[in-house]
Amino acid sequence: MSTWRIWAYALSLAFLWLGLRFAFGHYFAYNYAQAQPKGVLFNLVFLLSLILLTLYTTYSKEPQVRSYFDDFKLSLRAGVAYSVAIGLAIGVYYSTANDMSIKRATDYAQLEEALNTPEKVAAITSSNEPLKDLTKEEIQQSYIERVNTMTSSKTVVAAGISGMMLSSLIFSLIVPWIFRTVMLKELS
Repeated sequence: MSTWRIWAYALSLAFLWLGLRFAFGHYFAYNYAQAQPKGVLFNLVFLLSLILLTLYTTYSKEPQVRSYFDDFKLSLRAGVAYSVAIGLAIGVYYSTANDMSIKRATDYAQLEEALNTPEKVAAITSSNEPLKDLTKEEIQQSYIERVNTMTSSKTVVAAGISGMMLSSLIFSLIVPWIFRTVMLKELS
């Protein structure tokens, strides 16, 4: 399969994922904890389907003698293309949807609840060694910085691309082997 066709399929699947992710976000009222696992699941399914489609269309055109390494490279090319395309889609989603701002507000409210009395502050500082010498305001500031970092669109996009690249590598190692042992017998 040509590189341009792989990119066309990868971008199409990324746009499909983006539409599904907006639908899930709306359905779950932009609750990150409920909608995010569905987005990850669809990402993995789309990545697997793109790799299988790439291998299938390559072998279905005509009988070929290809090595496992050739199939690995082809699968990895499809996986990397999808990872880049989905990175763009994740960036678009999290820069426009309310998931992260809602999660950030929820985390801030939990922080206020956890630090609203001196007894709770004392319990937190006594149970956590690094926080022993900090004041309530310092604990609050460090937690706010951590929440802001974890709910940043940049962090989510970087984690998404990294996870998809790792998944691409793993799928590119496993899928060609399974494809060669199972599907090639059917195609021949």
